[in-house]
Amino acid sequence: MSNKLIVILGPTCTGKTFLAVNLCKRFNGAIISADSRQVVRFMDIGTGKVPAGENHQQIAKLVDKWIVDGVDISGYDLVSPDEYFSAYNFVQYYQRIFPRVSRNGKSVFLVGGTGFYIDAVTGRAALAEISPNMKLRKSLEKLSTEELAEKLCELDESIYKIIDTKNPARLVRAIERATQTSSVVASGMTIHNPVYIGLTAEREILYNRADRWVDGIFTEKLFEEVQLIQTRFPKSHRLKGLIYTSSVDYLTGLIPLEEAKQQAKFAMHAYIRRQQTWFKRNPEIKWLDISNKNFDSEASSIVQSELNG
Repeated sequence: MSNKLIVILGPTCTGKTFLAVNLCKRFNGAIISADSRQVVRFMDIGTGKVPAGENHQQIAKLVDKWIVDGVDISGYDLVSPDEYFSAYNFVQYYQRIFPRVSRNGKSVFLVGGTGFYIDAVTGRAALAEISPNMKLRKSLEKLSTEELAEKLCELDESIYKIIDTKNPARLVRAIERATQTSSVVASGMTIHNPVYIGLTAEREILYNRADRWVDGIFTEKLFEEVQLIQTRFPKSHRLKGLIYTSSVDYLTGLIPLEEAKQQAKFAMHAYIRRQQTWFKRNPEIKWLDISNKNFDSEASSIVQSELNG
């Protein structure tokens, strides 16, 4: 086997992990998750670590990894909801975990939808180690979400176009990065010769898949997850954005259940658009249309060719 990193990426709800698990079974592989939400402990339903109800995968949670249908997945549950974790921290984690995951000849699959994590690891993006600026954060706390978005747009319009402008925590972090510099740079491990496989479809198909996922997870299990975070980590910002914002609004009586679902769906649609915008910047991605019934066979052929090449 050649020393190549297989990257499976794409918008949310395209079945990246499901495909990767099946490929790992065939090619003796293991997965490193590249998802900025799945690094957080206790947040399994709303981040997609646990599949929606109709999926009957066998899951075992260990201290340093999950095992899904017999395949190791690293990169889940790295920090508590109130702990700080950046792309720089992810690169450091990746550099530690890769030798362990790839031992005994295992192929490594980097799987996820957080494009910044993937680009940082594969050398497409260099990033500086920037610590939280508490003085700046305190001043930014006085600003509304709209004012934060305007400030980021002034500082870095390219990041403004792809970030979740309704998530104040992400806006604050982006403003920090835009206003600080550092000489400490984490570089990707390009010796692993990444091969990029992207999963996609027509946008309406992606929206429909996301909508079905939202309908499937809006159950008591999700609400229990939200309430646990609220109780144990009341100062955490993790319940802002995507699924969790509307879940909190529903649980606090601000909106009815159906409206909460609809808001979550709209948030997911916007997230899909941002992910597509990010991934368009990488011309090396081999895109597969998941509406094609043979896309998984195409993915398998690509992996086999690359690993044996």
